Amino acid sequence: MVWQDIFQSAYSYTAILPTHIYIMILTPQEIKQQTRELWKECFHDSEEFMDIYFEEKYTDQQNITVREDGKVIGAMQVIPYPMTFHRLMIFTGYVSGLCVSPEHRKRGVASQLLRQAHRELYRQGAALSFVIPADEGLRHFYEKPEHGAYWTATYRKEVEMEDKGEDDPHVEIQQPDEWPMELYVFFRRYSGFDFMLHPSENDFFAALADCDNDNGYVLVARRKRRIVGLCLAVPEADGRVFMRSLLVTHQEVKDLFVRQLKQLAGVDHVYARVPSPGAVNGATPFAMARVINVKHFLSAVVKAYPNFEIHIGVDGDLDVPENNGFYLVGKGKVQLTDQRPDSIVTPGGLAAMFLGAHPTLIEMMLNE
Repeated sequence: MVWQDIFQSAYSYTAILPTHIYIMILTPQEIKQQTRELWKECFHDSEEFMDIYFEEKYTDQQNITVREDGKVIGAMQVIPYPMTFHRLMIFTGYVSGLCVSPEHRKRGVASQLLRQAHRELYRQGAALSFVIPADEGLRHFYEKPEHGAYWTATYRKEVEMEDKGEDDPHVEIQQPDEWPMELYVFFRRYSGFDFMLHPSENDFFAALADCDNDNGYVLVARRKRRIVGLCLAVPEADGRVFMRSLLVTHQEVKDLFVRQLKQLAGVDHVYARVPSPGAVNGATPFAMARVINVKHFLSAVVKAYPNFEIHIGVDGDLDVPENNGFYLVGKGKVQLTDQRPDSIVTPGGLAAMFLGAHPTLIEMMLNE
């Protein structure tokens, strides 16, 4: 039981900008260090946060860089995520930490990084790519064809976490000093969502460490030593507590978490941002997505809904032009056709068409 109970190895690529006839070879450790320094310059995150990110989430294989004269001038990571999609499992990539040094901006470096990422994801057979923009300016940035033609595809709704007064005297709420593997085992066993990006073990423990780093609360509920709930929450400047993640086996455990958070933080309000269909009143844009392989993506739709039919075109994919074309979906098949359909969409528009109406759970991404 997760949020719906509250609200219904890749290869590492490096591009070299040819300004001289020699190329300086950097070791993986040097590339990692330069990437971290560039991250600091662009995002101004704390050393503690970067320790978590670069030790728990970063890998050499997932890092893509653009270098000039032996210096990393642009970098980003593409982190693989299995995704539950219409109760099927598909392969997706998450674009993280795209940064370009200030003196090298407006030279197409970001476009080059994203193109490499999309080409590699296509080679691997990925169906979708996701990105979570930090603000509306970046949302418009990623919508542009040269930056991937992403489109807002998932939404969240802010809800007050009410304490209904239900109690269970057999449940104990703990704030452990150490986080045993059984927490992740519990998370894997009980986290189920029809549309969900599934965090890895490293993602999970990085999220716990980040919550702790933000002076938050990692709470565990046990009934007779058996885990029955997990909660990650952080106090905010407005006097509320934001519940980043919640997983419980029974509704009364959620009430106990809310009550405990109010007592620990000395606040009256605990809230969460839960997955929501985009058309719901109060829903706000969250993650953006684009289709990486149209045929793979539509084939997944057909597997989930064998009787589904659509005639649609895809255009404007500069990074994976193999996607551009007219598609006829019907009788359990996906076929290319010469007949032009009435509806033509971008790769981001196609992703939004099939995701925007569904509550999609994307959490533990270190983006809050």
